[in-house]
Amino acid sequence: MDANELVQSYGVGEKDFSGAILTRADLHRTDLQQIDLWGADLSEANLSSADLRSADLRGATLESANLSHANLRGADLRGANLLQAILESANLEGAIIDETTQFPIGFEPSQLHRIAPGAILEGIDLRGKDLSGVDLSRADLSAANLTGTNLFGADLSQANLSQADLSHADLLDANLDRANLNGAKLHQTNLCRANLQAANLFDTDLRLANLQATDIQGALCNAKTQFPKDLNPSQLQVYWIVPGASLQNANLSQMSLIGADLRKANLTGANLTGTDLWGADLSEANLTDADLTNANLWGASLSGAILDAAILVGTNLDESDLSNTILSDAVRSQEPEEQEPEEQEPEEQELESLEQIDRNKADYLI
Repeated sequence: MDANELVQSYGVGEKDFSGAILTRADLHRTDLQQIDLWGADLSEANLSSADLRSADLRGATLESANLSHANLRGADLRGANLLQAILESANLEGAIIDETTQFPIGFEPSQLHRIAPGAILEGIDLRGKDLSGVDLSRADLSAANLTGTNLFGADLSQANLSQADLSHADLLDANLDRANLNGAKLHQTNLCRANLQAANLFDTDLRLANLQATDIQGALCNAKTQFPKDLNPSQLQVYWIVPGASLQNANLSQMSLIGADLRKANLTGANLTGTDLWGADLSEANLTDADLTNANLWGASLSGAILDAAILVGTNLDESDLSNTILSDAVRSQEPEEQEPEEQEPEEQELESLEQIDRNKADYLI
């Protein structure tokens, strides 16, 4: 395929040119918005001032291509080879890359979004992108626009998706274990066979989401969480984080319960190790025998709470309200066991004495 054929086909609505061989093609100033050039060979091509906004250039070869003044806003450059490419004044704002994207030596890209574990992608616009199978575990995608995004099989475990728009997104077989979906929009979202174990579903409306074979065991729900009518909430094996909740022996370890309202809740024997309860209201809650090792209770209200025999090793209680709190038999620190000094054998004692005499002689001679 040559440049003229591509321009003609694109002009009549064709967008898929994946795998095309366009070596040294002259596409100067060409409008190629949202074109699919996945795996295409564009080495030494002239793409100066071309409009490649939201283009799919995954795995494309752009080695030694001229991209000066090209508009690559929102383009997908994952796996693309841009070695020795000319990128003078190219607009790369919002383009997405990954660890396999190659840039010219010395080129320092800015305003790009890296798709990787732990990435900071707050408020990012990824509408309609193909992110199937990506690893975005622990990533911050809060308030991100993921409308219609393909996240089939993606790893979003422990990701922050609070207030994100996932309407019409495909999350088939996705891993959302312990993900934060607080306030996320899930209108007609496909969550079929997705793993939502221990996910935060506060303030989420799942009534029109596809929850066929979805695993939501241990998910956190509050009074505003809504499920489809054909699901019985009492049979879902989720944790209802509401005043007066019955959560005895619940495993809430490492979960985010920031600002949770658990007044008068029954948390006897609950596992709260490493749980973030910053600013939570636990007034008059029963935390007898609960394990709060390394939990964060900064600014939490524990007024009138029962912490009898609770484990508080490493627990952050700064600025918390402990008025009328019952703390009898609570374990607050782990004292190291005192070890008795080992008795030395007579021969060892004699040897140490001789060594000390030698050292004293050496000091004297000096």
